[in-house]
Amino acid sequence: MHIGFYEEFPNEKNLKKLKLIKFKTRLFIAAKSVKEFQKFEKQAKKIKKNVEVAYWPIVKNSYWISPFANTKDLIELFKELEKIENPLLIDLELPLKKRWRMYFKNIFHFKTNKRLIKEFLEKNKSRITTAEYPFAFISKIMRLLGLNYTIDVEKSIMWYSSMISKPINKKIKNNLKKIKNKKNYSISLGTLAIGILGNEPILSSKKLEKDLEFVKKAGFKKIIIFRLEGINKKYLKVLNKFT
Repeated sequence: MHIGFYEEFPNEKNLKKLKLIKFKTRLFIAAKSVKEFQKFEKQAKKIKKNVEVAYWPIVKNSYWISPFANTKDLIELFKELEKIENPLLIDLELPLKKRWRMYFKNIFHFKTNKRLIKEFLEKNKSRITTAEYPFAFISKIMRLLGLNYTIDVEKSIMWYSSMISKPINKKIKNNLKKIKNKKNYSISLGTLAIGILGNEPILSSKKLEKDLEFVKKAGFKKIIIFRLEGINKKYLKVLNKFT
């Protein structure tokens, strides 16, 4: 299995965790601009030369990418992303901040924003991974909301089992088994460290191993761990079993 990592809060201390990883990996680095990303990319490559570094853009005002983001912000973002050739993470989630205000403000721009996102994905599909909600790939509602597109990109299903109840986890696992074209998917697992929400439950190393065993048995070859900062010897002992 190919195992990659997210890093939502890159800094020198967190990026140094790459020293612990002996297998070939890719790292999705969150940043507010290309300039900021390139600074962190340079640091990451000094620590681990063969790491593949992808840009995870943080969107002004909405944080994540969706048709409910501001049109101006999406246009500026996509224009900036065309300046680099790095792999990209397009994080398709509803706005993080001032959510209801963003809904009401941008409902009349929804179709335009959805078209902008779709066109960008189409144009850059060879270098894009989309992070998507666990049910996005089977839900017509998610497609209507512009959180899933029938475009040939790598889709990473955010199955963070530590954040989900047992009945929902069971349902997600059943749905994952049914996916036929698994080579087009990766599975995001975690959480190993707290993210932007500030209250994400931490997955134990034993439960991470169980999740990895399930994903491997289900036939998926690519994993992305949320997130790099949480890596320690216990987690690495588990991950090394699957590389």
